Amino acid sequence: MYRLMLLDDEEIVLKGIQKVFDLQAYGFELVGAFSNPVKALEQVKYLHPDLLITDVKMPQMDGLEVSGKIKQSYPDTEIVILSGYDDFSYAQTAVKIGVSDYLLKPIKKDDFGQMLTRMHRKIDERCSEKKYYQALQEFAENNFSELKNRFFLDLAENEEFDEKVYSALQYRMGTEILESDFVLLKVELYQIDTSEDYMSEVGKIIGQITEELCAYGNVEEFLSDESLYFYLYGISEEDREDVSISARALLDAMERQGMRFSLGISQIYSGIRNLFAARNDCTRQILMSAANIDESSEENPVRRQEINVSIPYAEIENLFRAVSVNDADKIGEAVEKIYEIPVSKIHMLYRDYSVSITFLILLRMYQLQNKYGEAHIIPQELLDIKKLKRAYHSVEQQKCLVKTSAEALMALIGQQEVAAPSKTILSALEYINAHFSENISLTDVAEAINISKNYLCDIFKKELGVTFINYVTNLRIEKAKEYLSNTDMKMYEVSDAVGYSDYAYFSQIFKKHTGITLSAYRRQN
Repeated sequence: MYRLMLLDDEEIVLKGIQKVFDLQAYGFELVGAFSNPVKALEQVKYLHPDLLITDVKMPQMDGLEVSGKIKQSYPDTEIVILSGYDDFSYAQTAVKIGVSDYLLKPIKKDDFGQMLTRMHRKIDERCSEKKYYQALQEFAENNFSELKNRFFLDLAENEEFDEKVYSALQYRMGTEILESDFVLLKVELYQIDTSEDYMSEVGKIIGQITEELCAYGNVEEFLSDESLYFYLYGISEEDREDVSISARALLDAMERQGMRFSLGISQIYSGIRNLFAARNDCTRQILMSAANIDESSEENPVRRQEINVSIPYAEIENLFRAVSVNDADKIGEAVEKIYEIPVSKIHMLYRDYSVSITFLILLRMYQLQNKYGEAHIIPQELLDIKKLKRAYHSVEQQKCLVKTSAEALMALIGQQEVAAPSKTILSALEYINAHFSENISLTDVAEAINISKNYLCDIFKKELGVTFINYVTNLRIEKAKEYLSNTDMKMYEVSDAVGYSDYAYFSQIFKKHTGITLSAYRRQN
């Protein structure tokens, strides 16, 4: 029930509104009805109305002046003007003040009722938005790491920029990150062998890479379950090559210890809104590397400087999203949009434009099919650009190839769906809850419930909106809080009990997620 205040120097109008309209049925509680505008202004600070309905012409002070003063002190109060004067200047002033509606007297019952309905809806929307923003602010304070990871990941992988989430994060991150030049590094995790804790090992890898990159600028890291991202901002063009050399040298050293990675490094971009384009640079590099193609070579069919941002990355993402969710109609729509650029423009941009797009898509499909077992949807010979051009020389042939391959890949992924996503997630969560304190990885969970790691990764993000690594980390942190609050266990015993064999790393990850140290948390609870 929202709070309503009436103001009109004619008592008959005030009584008429209350008599004719069941205000509570419209969702309003009448908290005050005034014929004196000065007295009404005095009472506003006590009544806190969500809606004020006021006349214009009144002695002592007119309704527009009252509205202006209320709006200045209480900007969230909605105001509706009632006037017997059909004068444009009144309406114009009302708009400048921020009045929500303007009704002419004599008031028609239907018009007044519709106005109350509109105002209730508007207040509802404002309150919902305010609650959402407050919840985001609270979440950002208590779960900054998780919210930041989700924001960056959505922007990098889905080109989704959430203004409200960004505003909630801005206070902690500062505005510099929005404007600065940056380079994005993407590290794909193929193999991490560890006898201790998989997630601790991932955390240490992130820490090592971040420390290396901090010599060149400021770093924000974020991750999915298969990729680590490093957003390096405040970097100069001259430093980019050094960043590439340093990062590759560090990963080479790690690979000599039995790990396997792929690294992609973007060009320099200006402003965080270009994160999606930077991620596409990284992905293209990784795909090219997997196909043993040198990006700087004249033989490279997808030279960035020639086609630049003309590659329809957003539509390609829609295609792979449709494949992952088994939506054949969306596959067809995405393929049409990918190739819809007029022929004349294609030739003007780059004579092999369509085959370059097809080549990139097939590279990614080839990599994806291998994650689902021994499949032969994309023959390896099609990863040779010359053979691809000879076999599929027209745009229509390439469209058909991509559509057919996407549908076959969709069917392959569909075979993994032995149960509905919600049931699969439930099985996964049951296994995680029973084993979270052990050396557990996404692969372990997938094997335990008999589905592919890739499919589990997909539905984990879709169903829960969080990565597997962050889910398990949060679970461990919450369990650690219980031990700290309800037991006399020593700190290193808590660390072991929740799955961290490295106490120093556990202390670091606890503070990162909660904002306070282990000992401080115990004292406060």
